[in-house]
Amino acid sequence: MKKKTVFNLIVLMVCSLSTVMFTSCSKDDDIKKKTLKFNVAKVEVTPMGTAEVTIGNGTQPFTVKSSDEKLATVTVAKNILTVTGVKEGKGTIMVTDKDKVMGTLPFMVVAPLSFDKQNVEVTVGQEVMVTVKSGAKPYTAMVKDAGTATASVKEDKVTIKGAKKGTTTVTVRDKNKKQGVISVTVK
Repeated sequence: MKKKTVFNLIVLMVCSLSTVMFTSCSKDDDIKKKTLKFNVAKVEVTPMGTAEVTIGNGTQPFTVKSSDEKLATVTVAKNILTVTGVKEGKGTIMVTDKDKVMGTLPFMVVAPLSFDKQNVEVTVGQEVMVTVKSGAKPYTAMVKDAGTATASVKEDKVTIKGAKKGTTTVTVRDKNKKQGVISVTVK
């Protein structure tokens, strides 16, 4: 009888120890599998441009680091990352939360489209033409204030027409979503 009680006690201890081991391993595995989520899959900015990214989960405070600060810098306030482009190139932003949960976000710094004129003046009813000097066709143009001016694109020429006195901007994009901005003053 004494042998049976000792044997049962040993079996009970082994089972208890196994349960504790599997439970603690399971929690470790959950932490390893968990990663931080972001509201975008990648960040694209221009040199000196900025982009904001929201961290969708995790526990504040967050720490952030750019893989190459010569290309882009990053700061964090609460759950918002601000990525600032420095010069053209690609890299990764590493983010860690209070509980050591990590996430990575790729970034790319791209030069904006260039034009033969960055700032144009046009009178109401008249047109001015701007040539796109970089990027890949086809191009599209969008006017911030369509009441002030209109814009159309043919090949690499952007035609801007004054509609009423004021100022606005024309954003031009190429087929790779690279963009540039033309400032417009209508007199």
